[in-house]
Amino acid sequence: MDSNKKIKTNSSSFDDLDKKINSNQVLYDQLHQSLIDEVISTVEENENLKDHKTKKDFSDNNIFNRIVEYYNANELFKYAIWGFGAVLLATILLTIIEYDLFNGDVKGDIGDTFMFGNNEPNWLDTFFHTFWWAVVTFTTVGYGDVSPITHLGKFLTIIIMILNLGIVTMLTGAVSSVLVAARLKGDYKLDETKYHGHLIIAGWNSAVQSALRLIESNEDSTSVVILINETEAEVVKRAVSGFDRLDITHLSENFTQEGVLKKAFIGECETFMIVPDESGLLPNEKPDEDKTVLTALTAKSISESIQVVAYILDEEYISHLHRANVNEIVFPDEHIPHMLAKHVTDPGVPQLFDELITQEKQDKGIQVVSIPKGLVGLTHNKVSAYYKFKNKWLLVGYAIKKAGFSLEEQMGESGSPIIRDMITEQLDSAGIKLSSDEHVIVEINPDDEYVIDGKHKALVLR
Repeated sequence: MDSNKKIKTNSSSFDDLDKKINSNQVLYDQLHQSLIDEVISTVEENENLKDHKTKKDFSDNNIFNRIVEYYNANELFKYAIWGFGAVLLATILLTIIEYDLFNGDVKGDIGDTFMFGNNEPNWLDTFFHTFWWAVVTFTTVGYGDVSPITHLGKFLTIIIMILNLGIVTMLTGAVSSVLVAARLKGDYKLDETKYHGHLIIAGWNSAVQSALRLIESNEDSTSVVILINETEAEVVKRAVSGFDRLDITHLSENFTQEGVLKKAFIGECETFMIVPDESGLLPNEKPDEDKTVLTALTAKSISESIQVVAYILDEEYISHLHRANVNEIVFPDEHIPHMLAKHVTDPGVPQLFDELITQEKQDKGIQVVSIPKGLVGLTHNKVSAYYKFKNKWLLVGYAIKKAGFSLEEQMGESGSPIIRDMITEQLDSAGIKLSSDEHVIVEINPDDEYVIDGKHKALVLR
């Protein structure tokens, strides 16, 4: 009897709970809908402004600007432009000074068939014929079909001949230097316009292919990858042949060399990853992790702002990598005891962890996504609502870029330059280097009023 009464009481309490939930469901839905409407409208407004700016930037980036950029970056193109300019200038001056000569020569050589004129040669015909003569003279071919007859024309021709010696020598040297540089660097030079915000992986082992597979599945990550190792090109080619989204380039060179890293545009990359290199090793040989430390030091010497991730197998090298200012260090052995213990204390947690990080489908697993500019400055509850209702994603936390210790920031403008220099000198003499390199920290499930800034990226469960 008592048990029946207890069952009825529990049933009644659940019924009451259902009634309360149903009665407040409408209000709950309205509140959340108003919240998500506010957030989505803000994001869409910012995205429209971004699209407008992108179109404007694209229109500004015309052909002339691209030519100027290429001119500044390519020495051979620069010399060719100067040579063409000299020929063009000579053509203009000779057309003015010796117009009658070249005009008459056009009549004598071509007859009555003119390119631009009808019965008589047009000034364009004369200009083109003069241009032909200038090119023949500059290249020292010298067909001798026409020569200046006035003193001024002959004097100008003498100047052209003298200038020609320098121009030909300059162009010949430029071509030779480009060919020699290409031979020293390898068979080709990478197109620098393509490599910005890309991923570089130095070293080769079985983990590289698995990492690429996960990167392939995440459309928010970069698609441009450069692999640097001395593994046989055919081996690497077979290993990466199945990746459709990724644009992978293999440099079969020594990644510890500064010139090789610069060739891969390391200063422009988003992430530089170093893995234990098994290139050319026998089955029982261990990778030389001194190469990892040396490569990290070389990368940081090129640019301290480079985001370096180092994967090591020997714990002793952790301190060396810290001194090299490596941003992130991956040491797999330190996670193994925790995972083993979780199998005993919290069964299911290790399995969940494996599913979250090894899920290769695009619509599953934990991923880091950029936060729309419209959400910057808002609180965690609004950002969470945006991802929940807009994308059906669960926001679990944030990956935040934090800068290291900076002496300038700590002392501020009021700090004495003499004291700052003295402290820096003492630290340098002691072998201590202060780093302002950014590193990533994780904030899991913060308070609702937690404010998001521009250094945050969202950790979402898709």
